[in-house]
Amino acid sequence: MEPRARLTFLPLLCGSLVLTEIWAGSFSLRYFHTAVSRPGGGQPWYVAVGYVDDTQFVLFDSYAANPRMEPRAQWMDQVGPEYWEDQTRICKNSAQIDLGNLRNLLRYHNQSEGDPPKTHVTHHPSPEGDVTLRCWALGFYPKEITLNWQRDGEDQTQDMELVETRPSGDGNFQKWAAVVVPAGEEQRYTCHVHHEGLPEPLTLRWEPPPQSTINIVGIVAAVIVLVVIAVVVTFVMWKKKNTGRENARSEFFSHW
Repeated sequence: MEPRARLTFLPLLCGSLVLTEIWAGSFSLRYFHTAVSRPGGGQPWYVAVGYVDDTQFVLFDSYAANPRMEPRAQWMDQVGPEYWEDQTRICKNSAQIDLGNLRNLLRYHNQSEGDPPKTHVTHHPSPEGDVTLRCWALGFYPKEITLNWQRDGEDQTQDMELVETRPSGDGNFQKWAAVVVPAGEEQRYTCHVHHEGLPEPLTLRWEPPPQSTINIVGIVAAVIVLVVIAVVVTFVMWKKKNTGRENARSEFFSHW
């Protein structure tokens, strides 16, 4: 049994067999209240049935054209209209409560198709020159998942390190699989992820981080600034040198 209850099948069943049972001598009176979700967020269904021993005697169906408590045993036809009005009101109130609880439960657990894993591949160079590629699957439910590394399309099961699926602390699960590869051959390896929350299996590779455009622009700008500074300094030095020569020449001719 997993640490939290999940409703992963459709129709979804919630609040089933909310049972009221009364014993009177050798007879038993039981009521069952059931709330059921529908695929794609359709209108949920609520039904209440009453039994005396094993005989059904009343029914309330929210999908009926005019939802109300109705007799299901011939001897219930003798009951007056006030009884049916009271029971209909009770069932409608119960339906609002149970269907509201069902919607909250589905919203909290995001139960429509399970929680797909969040996946990525990390890159860990070693001093020996090899590289460890680790394929991560995080935040998924249910627990069952398959991670597999391939090299040029061939399974690397024997060379793969695979940890057990672990709880992530929020009711979901996490898992990783690692493989050691020669440096420079990372792109020959692919990680394949299978999980029922995914519309189709995922294939992942390690993607080298792209060189930052900001860094490139910064480098180019720095080079341009240095070139401009060098040109300015050269011009100033040349100007000072020429000015000195002109002053010396003027002083020489002033003595004549």
